[in-house]
Amino acid sequence: MADSNIEYSIVVPFYNEEESVTILYESVKRAMDVLRAPYELIFINDGSTDGTYPLLKEIKERDDKVVLVHSEKKRGQTVSLEAGFGKVRGKVAVSLDGDMQNDPQDIPSLLEELKKGYDFVCGWRYNRKDPASKKITSKLANLIQGNVFKSHLHDISCTLRAYTREAVEALPLKRNGAHRFIPYLLMMKGKKGSEIKVNHRSRDHGKSKYGFTRPFKVSYDFLTLIFNRKSWI
Repeated sequence: MADSNIEYSIVVPFYNEEESVTILYESVKRAMDVLRAPYELIFINDGSTDGTYPLLKEIKERDDKVVLVHSEKKRGQTVSLEAGFGKVRGKVAVSLDGDMQNDPQDIPSLLEELKKGYDFVCGWRYNRKDPASKKITSKLANLIQGNVFKSHLHDISCTLRAYTREAVEALPLKRNGAHRFIPYLLMMKGKKGSEIKVNHRSRDHGKSKYGFTRPFKVSYDFLTLIFNRKSWI
């Protein structure tokens, strides 16, 4: 439910990111405090088995801006984002990963771009700090997907995005894996998007969740999206 007293809702899913939790929280607060507008921080714990959840609980106890969503079992990023978006009360929402590779200092720039009349704005990790194999796979996927959907976006899988409340409410996250195609799903709903270049940092803490089978899963989901779009939206 919208709250006229809250301007921005920051949505962050976490899974086994105990070394990043406090650092990310403090970094997001610095970025948001500069804006001098009411905001909330929606943190989702996706069944973490390390110290992530206790740290999130400690943060919530001392900061009333924090909304904590907890799952005992790992449900995946699509379900986590859906749960987080379901708690959004602000006029604008921003999503980012909990591993500190997205830079919270880019949030104000995303918000400025959104004010130009867009429904959503994507971050473009133009200088991506990931292993070469991951960058090549991602670049190829973005190229193919962009051609299929006639999209100008360079980096549709970057979690760092800003959305109007209307875009959040229109976003269909019916299927597991839908978080990978959020820009396309919103465009299918008639929403207008933009992108800006954002900083991308190397992973200094925790372990990557990018497994060997992920490219195959993404390819399968993409083909399903192409040939059965109605089931996604």
